Amino acid sequence: MKLDAEMKLLQAKIKAGIIKNEPDGSGAGSSDSGAKHPKLPNFQDGRDDLDIWLTRFERFAESNGWSREKWSSSLCALLIGRALDCYGQLSAEQAKDYDKVKEALMKRYDLTEDGYRRKFRTCKPAEGENPDMFMVRIVTYLDRWIELSKTDKSYENLKDFIVREQFMDACPEDLATSLREKDLPTLV
Repeated sequence: MKLDAEMKLLQAKIKAGIIKNEPDGSGAGSSDSGAKHPKLPNFQDGRDDLDIWLTRFERFAESNGWSREKWSSSLCALLIGRALDCYGQLSAEQAKDYDKVKEALMKRYDLTEDGYRRKFRTCKPAEGENPDMFMVRIVTYLDRWIELSKTDKSYENLKDFIVREQFMDACPEDLATSLREKDLPTLV
């Protein structure tokens, strides 16, 4: 039954023009130059980290010379579950724009400034994770949090960023929510 469902999905992708039906049966499609490239695995909700998976997708697309205009259609062929639902909720215009699709997916999976802040503040070592791996993960959460906050990495801006965060954590929740909604560049 699973094989039948996968076959129907593949046929639908071929019919929609997302992938080409290659004579060798690979269904892998081709890049703009006509050269074949390997099929990437689907994004697996709960198993794959979306941020890392999208980075791999982007690196693969760039290294294979895909035009950016085709990234969105190639990406949608690899989405299943909640990720595909998110893609399906976009307008036709938004669905053609890779950056809009990526932004919607990142929001759906809470890979936002606030999401990375929470990950940074609450992360614990995973089972089987050594100290070096845990430190890399913590630094990655911090880097993504700062990057998504659009904070310049100068001393003064990072100091303001940290003080603002500490203030938000210490003040009453309704005040913190109000200040976050106003998105003030600085509290001082």
